[in-house]
Amino acid sequence: MTFYLFGYLGQVLFAFPAPVVMLVIAVTLKLARAVSPALQQGAFSVYRFFSTAVTYPLLFAIGVSLTPWDKLVAAFNVPDVITIVATVTSVMATAALVGRALGMYPIDTAIVVACHSGQGGTGDVAILTAGNRMQLMPFAQIATRIGGAITVTLVLIALSRLG
Repeated sequence: MTFYLFGYLGQVLFAFPAPVVMLVIAVTLKLARAVSPALQQGAFSVYRFFSTAVTYPLLFAIGVSLTPWDKLVAAFNVPDVITIVATVTSVMATAALVGRALGMYPIDTAIVVACHSGQGGTGDVAILTAGNRMQLMPFAQIATRIGGAITVTLVLIALSRLG
């Protein structure tokens, strides 16, 4: 709650979205080792509970209720499908090659990067479950959330400079 309040304060003062400010604060505190082990353990317990008991029913409910089925069906034409397949394949292939060059497991790096093509955290669960790689969830969350937050923040800064 405190992080969100500080995030909202950052939104009021600096015109950045509150969740982005909150995420930056949380990451900064974590990197500075300013979060106590007891608080980290408590957060991990909440994470484990949600990842085992809540995630799968929520994944199904969100996927069914929020998917714009009419637009999804209309998007299934040859040029769009080719574009989607080419984009996801090239991102995953690049991740596998870079992962191999860095001495990482290429399949794991490709799967984590594929999470960018899903529905955010919901897509992370679906992709990692399908690949039997749920142990990569923290990395997928970092790639999806922090990578997305950095991208959005940089775009907002660039757009504010243009206007």
